[in-house]
Amino acid sequence: MDGRIRELQYAIATDPGDAEARSQLRALLRRVADLGDRLAWNQADSSSQDLVIEAVAYQLQPGFSFLGTERYEAGGAAHRIAAFRHEASGVRLHLIPGGRYERGGRREPHRTNELPLAEVHTRPFLLGRTPLLQREWERLPGRDARRFRGAELPIDGVTWEDARAWLRGAGLRLPSEAEWEFACRAGTESAFFWGEEPNSAYAWFGTGGASWETQPPELHAAYPNAFGLVDLAGNLAEWCEDHYVGSYHGAPCDGTPRREAKGDLRVVRGGDTYNSSSHCRSASRNLAARDVQAGGIGLRVAASVEW
Repeated sequence: MDGRIRELQYAIATDPGDAEARSQLRALLRRVADLGDRLAWNQADSSSQDLVIEAVAYQLQPGFSFLGTERYEAGGAAHRIAAFRHEASGVRLHLIPGGRYERGGRREPHRTNELPLAEVHTRPFLLGRTPLLQREWERLPGRDARRFRGAELPIDGVTWEDARAWLRGAGLRLPSEAEWEFACRAGTESAFFWGEEPNSAYAWFGTGGASWETQPPELHAAYPNAFGLVDLAGNLAEWCEDHYVGSYHGAPCDGTPRREAKGDLRVVRGGDTYNSSSHCRSASRNLAARDVQAGGIGLRVAASVEW
């Protein structure tokens, strides 16, 4: 099987438009270890996972380099996750397996923007280990009005449009809201990815006071979620690709972003160091105008994986 996988990879490298070879390769890889199903992926042995990861790494060249794998645990969930470096920016991204989850907030039914509940399926994708850092942002041209300054701090003060422009130049993208929530939950169903109660070891949050600032994500490096993602629930909120609507009625359930015909509101997800811990819940949703330059909003990069 290894030999056939390599034959197909060579065929695709020789002719990137060979749709039949791509289809055969995907089918073969799913038989080895199904990256499109988080539960099946976890049940595969490490050697089978490595074969699939090698194929993904081959696909991502030359823009990404493979860094290795590591096992992460949080909130009762655990995954073995592959990491890649985006060469142009230096960003570290984690390979998130696809899967299904129940979207929305079951525990706070009065929050109508988190309803109705629905099962959502996401495809595999890459997501930044941390919010995009200022030193990474500065490796490529970008426009910002950052409030806080420091190479190891997340970039803030970027509009939705400026974030997307930077990402296009880097060959990256914003995550969809569905991808963001799936990645935050990392297989958990609790209010927070670590459990039912707020915990400042996993996420920065505030009390609504006037004094606040972002923090270096590496301070929470020892407390990632089960996908190995750091400060996803708190530090600063993060832009998503979706247009904001005040409920999930009509929202896609296939992991793709929601795009409305008009309106300037965009989705932001995750808590920050100003707002209360309720914003750190995996289901929590917020919004901002696409042209706002807020000190409490940054971004986390994503990239697609053909699967």
